[in-house]
Amino acid sequence: MIKTLGNNGIKLLLFLIIILIYLFTYIVKDACMHAKLFNINDIRSKIFKLEFNPVYNEIHLNNGLRRTSKTKHSQDTVAQYFSRNVRAKKINCRAIVHRDNNALQKAKRTSRPSSSFLTADNYVNMTDNCDNFIDNRGYITDHLTEEEKDFPIAYSILMYKNVEQFERLLRAIYRPQNIYCLHVDSKSATVIYKAVLSIARCFDNVFLLDKRIRVSWGKMSVLTPELLCMKELWERSKTWKYFINLTGQEFPLKTNYELVQILKAYNGSNDVETSVQKRFIDRCKTADFPPPHGVHVRKGALHIAVNRGYVNYSLHDERAHDILEWTRKACYIPDEIYFSTLNHNAHLGVPGSYGGIPETTRLPLKRKPYLARYKNRVKSITHRYPCHGIVVRGICIYGIGDLPILARRQELFANKFHLNLSPLVFECLEELIYNRTRDEYLGRKKFDATWYSTLGFVTDKM
Repeated sequence: MIKTLGNNGIKLLLFLIIILIYLFTYIVKDACMHAKLFNINDIRSKIFKLEFNPVYNEIHLNNGLRRTSKTKHSQDTVAQYFSRNVRAKKINCRAIVHRDNNALQKAKRTSRPSSSFLTADNYVNMTDNCDNFIDNRGYITDHLTEEEKDFPIAYSILMYKNVEQFERLLRAIYRPQNIYCLHVDSKSATVIYKAVLSIARCFDNVFLLDKRIRVSWGKMSVLTPELLCMKELWERSKTWKYFINLTGQEFPLKTNYELVQILKAYNGSNDVETSVQKRFIDRCKTADFPPPHGVHVRKGALHIAVNRGYVNYSLHDERAHDILEWTRKACYIPDEIYFSTLNHNAHLGVPGSYGGIPETTRLPLKRKPYLARYKNRVKSITHRYPCHGIVVRGICIYGIGDLPILARRQELFANKFHLNLSPLVFECLEELIYNRTRDEYLGRKKFDATWYSTLGFVTDKM
């Protein structure tokens, strides 16, 4: 065969072989350079364009990025943010999500030693070098997509204990285009405040309230830090589109990209829980203190996802000030009255408020669901679900057995978690959010927010 090729044919064949060897070497080298924790599966993935999702039992074909070309910037982004090993140790989160009982029972027998948790002092020391802290903790400091860049979100996070759990929440939702207001309860230890302050100082868009409130359940002090954060967020940035308030014991069920798509689908409407049941409304002494401006009392959760106009109204409109003062004097547990009352009295003209029947419905009913938070209230008709963790004051503290439902919920965030009690469910959710973020960025997974645009509080917004 070689004789029939002749000298020119042999030269051409050798040239082609050299080119193929060069291309193969380049691909392998590129795969290794872009993976700090690489193995043979990483290289196989790079060569054959296959990726295995460790949470969802799927193999995705990598057809490249959603962008028109694979730029150097996108390659650097993949290397910097998506080469970390975020897989939970010694348990199979993917199998648990898919309700594999053997994997679940193994996870229940798996414990994390107390020495593996980080203390407040650890964070004070780690943040001595902010660049190392941000890199070692795996923060995403790129907006990733233009859609996310153009839709910044404002957050408040109120916390009082467990700095590590708070910091892992912040890491999960952090993006440079967003802005974050933090409050540490005045009852918290000084070292906790110092640790949170040290973390905040590592970011230009994270700040800690100077004023510390002693928060007591059922008192106005629960609402006050939220209003202080809303004021600071309003004054510090004119670009954010929505405000979401969180506590240090919550965790996202959606990626930042998915949150942006959902909030855009909301189209300016507010996601605020409400009820007009008499047992709730009687918390306010309306006979002694009639509500101002003809408002009807509404009860709902403190936690909301509201547009910028709602925040502006609550801070600057005189009617809102009057309602807040009335709430302070007349209502027991005022934090569950103020936000809901503002959003469900259409004649006030609050941007994005709801004009339909003011009663939150249970999914799958779409008339008036509450999606800002998935909170399993075991005594509630509307918000009661099986609890596989422990129940504290009527609220489910999620355990690893709750992972399958958490992975499938349509809400934005979940409440409540105790890291020291159930660290494994926390680790699996981190793995889940990490994988979704990566796959959405690489164009392997698409998120359709159309369902959210059909909800009653969206179609009946004022």
